[in-house]
Amino acid sequence: MRPVLLFLALILALPISAQQEGSGNEQTHHRHHVAFLGGGSHNTKKDGDTFGADYEYRFANRVGLLTTYEHVGGDFREDLVAFTAAWHPWKGLRLVAGPGFDREPREMEAGHEHAAAEAGKRFRGLFRVGGGYDFHLPHGFTIGPDFAMDILRGEKVFVYGINIGFGFGRR
Repeated sequence: MRPVLLFLALILALPISAQQEGSGNEQTHHRHHVAFLGGGSHNTKKDGDTFGADYEYRFANRVGLLTTYEHVGGDFREDLVAFTAAWHPWKGLRLVAGPGFDREPREMEAGHEHAAAEAGKRFRGLFRVGGGYDFHLPHGFTIGPDFAMDILRGEKVFVYGINIGFGFGRR
Protein backbone atom coordinates (compact mmCIF):
# COMPACT_ATOMS: atom_id res chain seq x y z
CA MET A 1 0.00 0.00 0.00
CA ARG A 2 2.88 2.40 0.73
CA PRO A 3 4.24 2.34 -2.85
CA VAL A 4 0.80 3.42 -4.09
CA LEU A 5 0.72 6.35 -1.64
CA LEU A 6 4.26 7.35 -2.63
CA PHE A 7 3.29 7.23 -6.31
CA LEU A 8 0.19 9.39 -5.70
CA ALA A 9 2.26 11.92 -3.72
CA LEU A 10 4.73 12.13 -6.61
CA ILE A 11 1.93 12.71 -9.13
CA LEU A 12 0.42 15.44 -6.95
CA ALA A 13 3.81 17.15 -6.52
CA LEU A 14 4.56 17.31 -10.26
CA PRO A 15 2.05 20.09 -11.04
CA ILE A 16 3.53 22.28 -8.30
CA SER A 17 7.03 22.02 -9.74
CA ALA A 18 5.73 22.61 -13.27
CA GLN A 19 3.81 25.72 -12.14
CA GLN A 20 6.86 27.16 -10.40
CA GLU A 21 9.02 26.73 -13.47
CA GLY A 22 6.43 28.18 -15.89
CA SER A 23 4.90 30.91 -13.71
CA GLY A 24 4.20 34.15 -15.50
CA ASN A 25 4.03 32.52 -18.93
CA GLU A 26 0.71 31.80 -20.58
CA GLN A 27 0.39 28.14 -21.56
CA THR A 28 0.40 27.48 -25.26
CA HIS A 29 -0.85 24.26 -26.73
CA HIS A 30 0.94 22.05 -29.20
CA ARG A 31 -0.65 21.11 -32.48
CA HIS A 32 0.36 17.43 -32.06
CA HIS A 33 0.36 15.38 -28.85
CA VAL A 34 1.40 11.73 -28.42
CA ALA A 35 0.81 9.96 -25.10
CA PHE A 36 1.15 6.51 -23.57
CA LEU A 37 -1.32 5.14 -21.03
CA GLY A 38 -0.79 2.63 -18.24
CA GLY A 39 -3.73 1.69 -16.06
CA GLY A 40 -6.67 -0.65 -15.79
CA SER A 41 -10.19 -1.45 -16.96
CA HIS A 42 -13.13 -2.59 -14.87
CA ASN A 43 -16.77 -3.52 -15.18
CA THR A 44 -19.03 -5.43 -12.78
CA LYS A 45 -17.67 -8.84 -13.87
CA LYS A 46 -14.14 -8.31 -15.22
CA ASP A 47 -10.85 -6.57 -14.39
CA GLY A 48 -7.79 -6.12 -16.57
CA ASP A 49 -4.56 -4.22 -16.97
CA THR A 50 -4.68 -1.62 -19.74
CA PHE A 51 -1.88 -0.09 -21.77
CA GLY A 52 -2.07 1.96 -24.91
CA ALA A 53 -1.27 5.10 -26.83
CA ASP A 54 -3.09 8.06 -28.29
CA TYR A 55 -2.43 10.82 -30.79
CA GLU A 56 -4.22 14.16 -30.80
CA TYR A 57 -4.24 16.66 -33.63
CA ARG A 58 -5.43 20.01 -32.32
CA PHE A 59 -6.79 22.07 -35.20
CA ALA A 60 -8.08 24.93 -33.01
CA ASN A 61 -7.09 26.41 -29.67
CA ARG A 62 -9.60 24.32 -27.70
CA VAL A 63 -10.64 21.56 -30.14
CA GLY A 64 -8.86 18.52 -31.53
CA LEU A 65 -9.31 14.99 -32.84
CA LEU A 66 -7.97 12.06 -30.81
CA THR A 67 -7.17 8.53 -31.97
CA THR A 68 -6.69 5.97 -29.20
CA TYR A 69 -5.42 2.38 -29.19
CA GLU A 70 -5.57 0.25 -26.02
CA HIS A 71 -4.87 -3.36 -25.19
CA VAL A 72 -6.76 -4.74 -22.20
CA GLY A 73 -5.50 -7.94 -20.60
CA GLY A 74 -6.76 -9.95 -17.66
CA ASP A 75 -10.37 -11.08 -17.91
CA PHE A 76 -11.01 -8.84 -20.96
CA ARG A 77 -8.28 -9.92 -23.46
CA GLU A 78 -9.23 -7.37 -26.12
CA ASP A 79 -7.95 -4.51 -28.25
CA LEU A 80 -9.76 -1.19 -28.56
CA VAL A 81 -9.62 1.68 -31.05
CA ALA A 82 -11.55 4.93 -30.54
CA PHE A 83 -11.85 8.10 -32.63
CA THR A 84 -12.99 10.93 -30.39
CA ALA A 85 -13.42 14.67 -30.49
CA ALA A 86 -11.40 16.43 -27.79
CA TRP A 87 -12.37 19.68 -26.13
CA HIS A 88 -10.00 21.64 -23.86
CA PRO A 89 -12.22 24.06 -21.87
CA TRP A 90 -9.68 25.06 -19.18
CA LYS A 91 -5.90 24.76 -18.80
CA GLY A 92 -4.89 21.08 -19.08
CA LEU A 93 -8.44 19.67 -18.86
CA ARG A 94 -9.44 17.47 -21.81
CA LEU A 95 -12.97 16.10 -22.38
CA VAL A 96 -13.54 13.50 -25.10
CA ALA A 97 -16.47 11.75 -26.77
CA GLY A 98 -16.78 9.63 -29.88
CA PRO A 99 -17.20 6.22 -31.51
CA GLY A 100 -14.87 3.26 -31.59
CA PHE A 101 -14.73 -0.53 -31.62
CA ASP A 102 -13.14 -3.36 -29.72
CA ARG A 103 -11.93 -6.76 -30.86
CA GLU A 104 -12.17 -9.73 -28.58
CA PRO A 105 -11.48 -13.42 -29.19
CA ARG A 106 -14.51 -15.50 -30.08
CA GLU A 107 -15.51 -18.15 -27.59
CA MET A 108 -14.28 -21.62 -28.49
CA GLU A 109 -17.18 -23.99 -28.97
CA ALA A 110 -16.65 -27.66 -28.21
CA GLY A 111 -15.83 -29.51 -31.43
CA HIS A 112 -15.44 -26.28 -33.46
CA GLU A 113 -11.91 -25.20 -32.54
CA HIS A 114 -10.81 -24.93 -36.18
CA ALA A 115 -13.84 -22.76 -37.13
CA ALA A 116 -13.19 -20.39 -34.19
CA ALA A 117 -9.51 -20.11 -35.10
CA GLU A 118 -10.41 -19.23 -38.71
CA ALA A 119 -13.02 -16.68 -37.65
CA GLY A 120 -10.46 -14.81 -35.53
CA LYS A 121 -11.86 -12.02 -33.41
CA ARG A 122 -15.27 -10.49 -32.91
CA PHE A 123 -15.73 -6.73 -33.45
CA ARG A 124 -18.11 -4.69 -31.27
CA GLY A 125 -19.03 -1.03 -31.66
CA LEU A 126 -18.74 1.30 -28.69
CA PHE A 127 -19.14 4.91 -27.66
CA ARG A 128 -16.45 6.47 -25.44
CA VAL A 129 -16.82 9.45 -23.11
CA GLY A 130 -14.06 10.56 -20.82
CA GLY A 131 -11.61 13.12 -19.67
CA GLY A 132 -8.23 13.76 -18.23
CA TYR A 133 -5.90 16.48 -17.13
CA ASP A 134 -2.46 17.11 -18.64
CA PHE A 135 0.04 18.73 -16.30
CA HIS A 136 2.52 20.51 -18.54
CA LEU A 137 6.17 19.85 -17.74
CA PRO A 138 9.24 21.49 -19.29
CA HIS A 139 10.24 20.69 -22.89
CA GLY A 140 6.73 19.73 -24.05
CA PHE A 141 6.21 16.73 -21.75
CA THR A 142 2.90 16.07 -20.01
CA ILE A 143 1.66 13.73 -17.30
CA GLY A 144 -1.75 13.26 -15.74
CA PRO A 145 -4.74 11.10 -14.94
CA ASP A 146 -7.04 9.79 -17.66
CA PHE A 147 -10.53 8.32 -17.28
CA ALA A 148 -13.06 6.97 -19.79
CA MET A 149 -16.32 5.08 -19.92
CA ASP A 150 -16.80 2.75 -22.88
CA ILE A 151 -20.45 2.04 -23.56
CA LEU A 152 -21.06 -1.18 -25.47
CA ARG A 153 -24.23 -3.18 -26.05
CA GLY A 154 -25.13 -4.54 -22.63
CA GLU A 155 -21.84 -3.50 -21.01
CA LYS A 156 -20.11 -0.43 -19.59
CA VAL A 157 -16.36 -0.49 -19.00
CA PHE A 158 -14.53 2.05 -16.82
CA VAL A 159 -10.96 2.76 -18.00
CA TYR A 160 -8.47 4.64 -15.83
CA GLY A 161 -4.76 5.32 -15.84
CA ILE A 162 -1.83 7.68 -16.02
CA ASN A 163 -1.01 9.35 -19.35
CA ILE A 164 2.59 10.34 -20.08
CA GLY A 165 2.93 12.36 -23.25
CA PHE A 166 4.85 14.75 -25.43
CA GLY A 167 3.52 17.75 -27.36
CA PHE A 168 5.17 19.22 -30.45
CA GLY A 169 4.46 21.51 -33.37
CA ARG A 170 3.37 24.82 -31.90
CA ARG A 171 0.35 26.39 -33.52
